[in-house]
Amino acid sequence: MAEPTVCSFLTKVLCANGGRMFLQDLRAHVELSEARLQDVLRQAGPDRFLLQEVEVKEGLWDAEAEVAAGAVGAGGGGGPLAWRVVAVSSARLCARYQRGECQGCDQLHFCRRHMLGKCPNRDCWSTCTLSHDIHTPVNIQVLKNHGLFGLNEAQLRILLLQNDPCLLPEVCLCYNKGEALYGYCSLKDKCNKFHVCKSFVRGECKLQKCKRSHQLIHAASLKLLQDQGLNIPSVVNFQIISTYRHEKLHKKLENKDNSASAEHAQGPEKQGGAAAVAAEARPLVPAPAQSAKKSCAGKP
Repeated sequence: MAEPTVCSFLTKVLCANGGRMFLQDLRAHVELSEARLQDVLRQAGPDRFLLQEVEVKEGLWDAEAEVAAGAVGAGGGGGPLAWRVVAVSSARLCARYQRGECQGCDQLHFCRRHMLGKCPNRDCWSTCTLSHDIHTPVNIQVLKNHGLFGLNEAQLRILLLQNDPCLLPEVCLCYNKGEALYGYCSLKDKCNKFHVCKSFVRGECKLQKCKRSHQLIHAASLKLLQDQGLNIPSVVNFQIISTYRHEKLHKKLENKDNSASAEHAQGPEKQGGAAAVAAEARPLVPAPAQSAKKSCAGKP
């Protein structure tokens, strides 16, 4: 298991640099060899750091990030490869707390609108009914439980923006129902809610070919995302993490289906084999006396 203090420091560095860095850039902030740093990241696992080898493009973004951002023709250019690290966390804002319904749980009790920079009371936070302080005893304990030490508010914001679906614009539930292009949403492209698969952003979509959009960034959503107070790099990171989780879930489901199919196919063979074993193990029954008499009929 990776050292919690080291992991927390790496998360802090990543979030101070937009939540995503190339491994060689991250290594410049720590006194570890590249091999040792990779070991730490792998030991922590993809629930903490998403380590992937990707094609490098000119500038700050890699090819997959450009695709996630909706760039046409991005990716697949056969360029040089490099390791990319994305900060991942299961820390979440408490939705019930936002409604004043939760007094204590294992999630962060923090004003969602303040986290997005949109709270009307942010200049006078004492008038807001929700906490604007990440260092309350409740929040300190939650952060500690998630192995997050020493993050300031700006770094925590970056981490949550690319992991917590509750900070995305409100998902259109009508869009997520029905078979049509816009589902049951009568407003279609005039809708002011997010037209995206609600299960995908939660990491729960089980459909390999889902009819709802899994692309968070496109022409229709850009204004909605920006009005929400989201920066595009954070949404790109959210897309990268969500895509990885979706692929991981499908591999898990495929392995489960393959195992079930193999067991089903082996069922008759196992039954036949069991019958043969049972037959071999059955004791021999002596021949009837009548058969013995017939075999001796020709003797004097």
